[in-house]
Amino acid sequence: MSMNRRAIIILLCGLALAAPAAAQSSISTGVGVNFFRYNTTYLTALSAAYHHEIQKGLELNIGGDFNITTREDDDGDVKPRFVIPANLGLNFTFPQDTVTFLFGTGLTPVFNINTDEEGSDDFRFYMGPYVKGAMRVKVHPIMSWFVEYQQDLLIGGTNWINSSSRVLTGINFAFERSEP
Repeated sequence: MSMNRRAIIILLCGLALAAPAAAQSSISTGVGVNFFRYNTTYLTALSAAYHHEIQKGLELNIGGDFNITTREDDDGDVKPRFVIPANLGLNFTFPQDTVTFLFGTGLTPVFNINTDEEGSDDFRFYMGPYVKGAMRVKVHPIMSWFVEYQQDLLIGGTNWINSSSRVLTGINFAFERSEP
């Protein structure tokens, strides 16, 4: 890991730890679809993220997804393909009584593993900025249902410039009761 990446990770973790003790933290888990590079559709079998309120209306977002799809090779064997994106960024929240709207931006590293016909793995790494929009609907004092759309601009691979879209839905659990 390069020195610049370490410095960014340490800085963002330090921001989370330096935030006031009364700040709201939550986790989100969900499922969805990843339209990776718009040539392969992946099932997002698990999405998980940690959100830490830095100040009112701004939260740190650290998370990742596990995406899988399969394809049949010439011999009739089913081979898996994986995309594992991570997110590191900021969410700007706009809370209402029961609905919170969210705009997020940050950096997303993506690991792509494709199994070829010989059974060996083809590994590719992509990284770039993302923007997302989401809506959280409060269904319980500590639980919200969310719907999220994320657009990634990824640099890497053989094409160098790639874009992808992700759509997720799931549950956001707050670590403490939130007041509107």
